[in-house]
Amino acid sequence: MNASDGESATVLIVEDDLPAQRRLVRLLRAHPAYREAQVRCADDVGGARLALQRETVHLMLLDLDLHGEDGFRVLAAAADTRTQVIVVSAHANRAIEAYEVGVVDFVPKPVSEARLLLALGRARLDTTDRRPAELLVRTRQGLERVAPQDILYLRGADDYVELWLRSGRRLLHDESLAQLERRLPADFVRVHRSHMVRRDAVQCVLDGPVGTRVLQLSNGARVPVSRRRVAPVLRVLLGAQ
Repeated sequence: MNASDGESATVLIVEDDLPAQRRLVRLLRAHPAYREAQVRCADDVGGARLALQRETVHLMLLDLDLHGEDGFRVLAAAADTRTQVIVVSAHANRAIEAYEVGVVDFVPKPVSEARLLLALGRARLDTTDRRPAELLVRTRQGLERVAPQDILYLRGADDYVELWLRSGRRLLHDESLAQLERRLPADFVRVHRSHMVRRDAVQCVLDGPVGTRVLQLSNGARVPVSRRRVAPVLRVLLGAQ
């Protein structure tokens, strides 16, 4: 895992079984992106929460059964710090529950080295932006991972958000637009109460009614820019002064 400005990334391993904890450290070091990471360990909920308070943790490997305590209590603290989380647990029945609160991946125990290395590769390596690299969307086929770079724009639709993909597909996601605005990378800009677009999807800016603007996107869609957002959106998209 790389870090900006010379800062080493910090990984917190939360596991109450000492041999399993040591093995996770060894497997972490086997991934080329994490060889220089600072590794911290905790074996209970209290220790993990304290570690999250004391320093910036970029990634956490989290067991869900910590001396009988629920690791989801640590997940809540990690969400406040925007730490990325990979759950490593024998409780595979809790995988969907974990994905719903935004974990990067869920690795079942007993841990396969190949499976853990795959999960580590899914974590965002740029520590300047620790938002999840993928969204997990429910479809008729089950849970589907959607990479932000595959999204052209988003539109609020009642209790859901429509994700319009480069492929032409439209998926419904059950997070609010405000939540996604916090989670998605800086490539996306909120242009309207109900719309957010990927900057490189904008082909041109057109005049809209009464001082508003309309964005022409690469897929032919037109997205409105609200009047109060026109100036900041133009600065972001066009470098306008």
